[in-house]
Amino acid sequence: MKLFKDASKQEHQNWNKAVSAGFYILLLLLFVNVIMYTYKGAELVSSLSMFWTGIIVAFGYQFILNRKSEKK
Repeated sequence: MKLFKDASKQEHQNWNKAVSAGFYILLLLLFVNVIMYTYKGAELVSSLSMFWTGIIVAFGYQFILNRKSEKK
């Protein structure tokens, strides 16, 4: 008995793109935080906010890419 269906090749490609986008967003937020902390002594974005932003970007972008590939 399978709990989830197997992902197609296109879904795997979409997931890889989404994870890359989430990673680069996290890097950008981390860079902004480091610059802000260096000059002002305070973080602009909390760690929890960065974590949830990365998760939302990755899963949200994957959802969008999967919907676009279904329409084609």
